[in-house]
Amino acid sequence: MQSLRFRRISICSEKEQKAYSQSFHPRKNLFLGGNSTGKSTIVKSLFRAFDAEPTGDLRGWDYSAIVAVDFSVGETEYTTVRRADLRALFRGQQLVGATTSSARWNEIFASAIGFPLQLMDREDNVRSASPSMFFLPFYINQDGSFFGNWDTFKSLKQFDASAIPHTLEYFAQVRPFKYFELKARERTAKSRYAELEIEVSTLQRTRLRLRRSVKASRVKLSTAGFEKEVHELAKLATELGARQDKVRSDIVEGQALARELGDQIRLSEAALREHEADFKSIGLATADQGTFRCPTCHVEHDASFHTFLDLAEDARELYRLKERLQQNLAAVVERLARSRRESTALRQQYTEISNILAVKKGRLTFEDVVKSHGADPAESALDAEIASVQKAAAGATELARDLKIELDGVMKDHDASAPLAVFRETFKELLVVADVVGFTNLDSWKLNKRPTDSGSPGPRSVVAYYGSLWTVMKNSDSNLPSPVVIDSPNQNAQDRKHLERVMGLLAGKTPANAQVILCAEDPNDSFQPDLTVELVRERALLESSQLDEVAARLLPLVQHAIDGLAQVRI
Repeated sequence: MQSLRFRRISICSEKEQKAYSQSFHPRKNLFLGGNSTGKSTIVKSLFRAFDAEPTGDLRGWDYSAIVAVDFSVGETEYTTVRRADLRALFRGQQLVGATTSSARWNEIFASAIGFPLQLMDREDNVRSASPSMFFLPFYINQDGSFFGNWDTFKSLKQFDASAIPHTLEYFAQVRPFKYFELKARERTAKSRYAELEIEVSTLQRTRLRLRRSVKASRVKLSTAGFEKEVHELAKLATELGARQDKVRSDIVEGQALARELGDQIRLSEAALREHEADFKSIGLATADQGTFRCPTCHVEHDASFHTFLDLAEDARELYRLKERLQQNLAAVVERLARSRRESTALRQQYTEISNILAVKKGRLTFEDVVKSHGADPAESALDAEIASVQKAAAGATELARDLKIELDGVMKDHDASAPLAVFRETFKELLVVADVVGFTNLDSWKLNKRPTDSGSPGPRSVVAYYGSLWTVMKNSDSNLPSPVVIDSPNQNAQDRKHLERVMGLLAGKTPANAQVILCAEDPNDSFQPDLTVELVRERALLESSQLDEVAARLLPLVQHAIDGLAQVRI
């Protein structure tokens, strides 16, 4: 599996008109700063760009800001961009995919970085693992990783209880990569079999009730007396079906068009507001200097009447566009109302069909005629349906059995105990380094079991646990699938001696070629970074001075993603 490396993070707040950009070294990075200087904001924004929402809110932060991360997978360079619920991935300037769906984004992300792990969600559906699962073993979040539960990211509970153990086993190669694909398919087959068994049971109970209620009827009639009613019912049903299809289609198209027009009206209103603000800004600039410089093309314009006339004409065109859109929307709304009235009329027609079915002929109803044929035809239909469902259930059972055989074959020549042995032995060693009293059950410690010690030893044991994971998950090149990100290991008022132990543990046990991003309040000789970034301003990470450069890079990517998403929806 190739390694993902962060290259640069860029943040652009359109609301605050400020931005931030910072490059990363491919090896060891140290972000230094006190509380509220932006360390956590940077690393949380890194993962938010991938739609992996870390636990812990950023107080006063503009969550509508655009976040982009340039990264590489092997020799291929990518950029991920997020704005609100829009996620997009670029390879260079080429759009790989854009979506507002988390499930679809998981697929885009997994395909790009080569992360084929499939997991079961809480509704027993097989889905691509999320970015939060990919980054989970490699991110120590000060708000969610120093405790006994896996609370590093907010979205972990979208998957079932087996997701985290399977993710850790995937990276540690406790089981081969192929195993997890087969296991997910096996669980799907078993779930399908259970559903079909319930359906068979329901049909069998229905057949039993039918025998009890219908077989006792002794009425024997021919259907000839109801031939006229049957023809009438067939005609009305055919007409009703055709008209309902057309009305439903008209309503769906009308609703979609109304939403699109509403979006376009809001966009035009936003453009008018921006134009008005620009006009005022230009007025202020020209009042002082007599000229103004365009922030986009950097061309200087004079404050002549014709210049302002052109700007005013732009505004008038926007107003005309808005009015046309509003007129179109009113027409669409009126057509929708007509379609809905027609839908109501169709429901009334359906009531007429029901009334025909209930009409009595003397003392007999249509139901009596059905009963007069006895339970045999209905029972035959139920028998055929039961046989069909049982056949499908047998197919699901056979598939699950074949997958189980294939799973056994995959695991036959794979030593699952070797990675666990490395993990446990490393954990023992790192607990000693971290000055933590060893646990009694280390020889059987599970890969997904987090230390739960409280007090001062707690954070150190957690770091030792993560260090053990990184050791067993490294590849032959002493690298990791993901960068290691540690947000403030100085937890629970660690004294200097213990802090040096933790820093030394991080420096000594992180795989040699892995990318590391460490956030700390003070430097330490035990961790020698290749890049040090000092943050000194409290609650002032974004800067106005960086806005032009960052916005020039990010805004075209956002627009490209919006255009690509619009084409997909069409």
